Amino acid sequence: MLQTFYENCLAAINPEAKSAWPTIARAYAGRAYHNLNHLTEMLGHYHSITPDLAPAAPPIFGIALIYHDIVYRAGRADNEAKSADMAVAALQAAGIDLDGQTYCRDLIMATKTHLPNNDDEGLLVDLDLAVLARPAKGYDTYTKAIRKEFSVFPGFLYRPGRKKALLHFLEQPNIYYHPSFRERWELPARENILREVEYL
Repeated sequence: MLQTFYENCLAAINPEAKSAWPTIARAYAGRAYHNLNHLTEMLGHYHSITPDLAPAAPPIFGIALIYHDIVYRAGRADNEAKSADMAVAALQAAGIDLDGQTYCRDLIMATKTHLPNNDDEGLLVDLDLAVLARPAKGYDTYTKAIRKEFSVFPGFLYRPGRKKALLHFLEQPNIYYHPSFRERWELPARENILREVEYL
């Protein structure tokens, strides 16, 4: 499903563009959470959006979704920037103009702060954060996967860092940008986060 989605987006941009799927799949392999399953979860929610939430440039939005975590090393501050660089390079190769490249870069960079500036950035961020609203058991699976990805950090470093990140969400007026997602996900996400904070 992911490969088909990616290749359809690429073909919509340029039918002659060469698929980089093997490289993409390798980049996401071997991670506990930021892997192809994460993209699949996001894509499932994306396919269920109402027409009013559709992004301005769906093929480029799709490329941003696929590439947004292609570079990921736990604890690094430049993951999103490097991922955006790779997405932009792919769009350049496919012939997308500077405006389209900037649109894609801004989408991916919004997943760093989780503070989107417009509806399309809000959509990608909401999809990225959908995991926070999983049922409790699924959320616990997510937290264990995150801890595994950060296993290089001992508990006395991991716990305060994780707690700080979680409190960032709780301190925002809303975790989710779009009202339709907020209505469905805001309460369960906050309940999950509070439970994890208490555990930490």
